[in-house]
Amino acid sequence: MERDRLDSFVTHISGASKSITKIKNRGMAKYGLGSTHTTCLRKLYNAPEGLTRTELSDICYLDKAQITRVVNDLVKKGYVSEAPERSSYKRRVVLTEEGKRITTDIFKVVLEVNNAVSGNISEEDIMTFYEVFSKICDGLKRAEDFFEKDSQSTQTNTDI
Repeated sequence: MERDRLDSFVTHISGASKSITKIKNRGMAKYGLGSTHTTCLRKLYNAPEGLTRTELSDICYLDKAQITRVVNDLVKKGYVSEAPERSSYKRRVVLTEEGKRITTDIFKVVLEVNNAVSGNISEEDIMTFYEVFSKICDGLKRAEDFFEKDSQSTQTNTDI
């Protein structure tokens, strides 16, 4: 039962992630951007003071190399700007007026998609889902740490 539950969870999460990526890519096509750009633009919209590349990397769950590519693309398109001083990972990235405009459009599309996906699910069920899902994500994070500690102790034992 436990194995079947994990397999089902992983299958559903993978399928949902692929669908979300496709939806984001299709919605961003008219701007010449992809799904990771959507994520970064939305996070920046909610941080009017801007975010550093490191902060973007952390809150978007993207590696620093991918953040560099995304930010560079967004700068070239004129959707974001960066403060000129300091190293690139310490500079604040902020939305330009054009970036704010397209992100507002993106939020409208996201609302339409949300309504299409969950329009017939009660608000109570949606809140319960997110509460439970958040607990599952916290548990997965703890499991990551468990295996990291286990890996370190195994490595230490083989180094002796």
